[in-house]
Amino acid sequence: MRYALVLLLLLLSPAPAQAADIGGFTLSAHAAPISVLLHTDLLPVPAEPQGEVHLSYTQTELGSGPIGRSLASSVWPGAAVGTGLPQLLGFAYPVQANAAHPGGPADQTQPGMRAAAGAAKAESYAGAKQEVPFLLTADGLSSTSVSSVSTSEARSTAVTSAQTISLLAGLVVLSGVKFESVAVSDGAKGSGTSTFNVAEVTVLGQKFPVKSPDAPPDGLLKALAPLGITLDWPTASSKVEATAATSTSRGLTLTVDVLALRTKLGLGGILDGIVAPLLPKELVPLLNPLRKMVVIVGDTEAVANASAAAPLTPPDVPAPGIVPPPALDAPPPLSPGTPPVAGVNPPAKSVVPVASARTRPRSLLDFPGVPALLVLTGLGVAAAGAFGMKSFGTFLLGGAPCPSGHPTGVPDLRVKP
Repeated sequence: MRYALVLLLLLLSPAPAQAADIGGFTLSAHAAPISVLLHTDLLPVPAEPQGEVHLSYTQTELGSGPIGRSLASSVWPGAAVGTGLPQLLGFAYPVQANAAHPGGPADQTQPGMRAAAGAAKAESYAGAKQEVPFLLTADGLSSTSVSSVSTSEARSTAVTSAQTISLLAGLVVLSGVKFESVAVSDGAKGSGTSTFNVAEVTVLGQKFPVKSPDAPPDGLLKALAPLGITLDWPTASSKVEATAATSTSRGLTLTVDVLALRTKLGLGGILDGIVAPLLPKELVPLLNPLRKMVVIVGDTEAVANASAAAPLTPPDVPAPGIVPPPALDAPPPLSPGTPPVAGVNPPAKSVVPVASARTRPRSLLDFPGVPALLVLTGLGVAAAGAFGMKSFGTFLLGGAPCPSGHPTGVPDLRVKP
């Protein structure tokens, strides 16, 4: 009895709601484990920063069409240089892997870089050990960007991670870094999540374990201040508007005042007091190439927006607002005063085949469109009128004898007297 009751409840329970099929969609994602922004007076560029470098950078785009594109680069100098070189110098930036759909190539692989793009998915990966002398060293550095669409949802994902990142020859070391942003749209609503994790920060050999992702460890900012370094803690956010979702994570930002750092490290007196007098005046500015350097550890963004597919109209059901043309054998339309009834077709009118109507035997009185009784009545009236006219003429011309004995009636004019 208990099993029968469970079975009955399962049969009576409503079926789970299913998401609508995806129609149009727009997806994008990009990820960069480390970004370095350079501020200098040596380059006559009217913008800030004057230079940028993104290590292990990945980017994907996917949209209706379908049109897909993916990019992976171990060292990406930004879109201005990375995509502008063919227009300026006539050759493409070499340190990158590209894929596109439908133009191709469908996939491309370079050392430490891989990109692929298709009708339903675009993905890119970049990961390799990075080392810039006296600036940074990164182990286990990688990023992945994926944009994909299925019948039920459109999804973008951007992930970055690094085991250890050593900045400024080991003055600052970060470990256990991971950032992730996800944006999803099913055509009815959007959703997104963004998370980050930094396990530990080390400054001049002093370790600062991260106990809460919401705020930096106690004492970390004070330890960085004497070096001329300010720190902005990472932030993660998700924004949803109807069917669109955007998830971003702005990584841990270290702003280095290069002139102040030189003074703290005792390099200012050596460069300015000893090396500068030995150089021509034109080369002295090269001793201070940077005013400020900004290092961003972890930067991800994922965007997804999709719309539900329009329901298909069955072939035998006209679309709303469109009146189909009448068929050749369709019955005549209803009169204007008779409203149509939804779902009920008017009765078909039997039609005699033309061939059978022509081969049917016809009588002498069968005039097309004229009843036989009317034909007979007309013939009778004509006969009565003719008889009356004849009798009236006889009465006028030959109805009585002539007193003189001459013949009566109409003489025969054809006989000569």
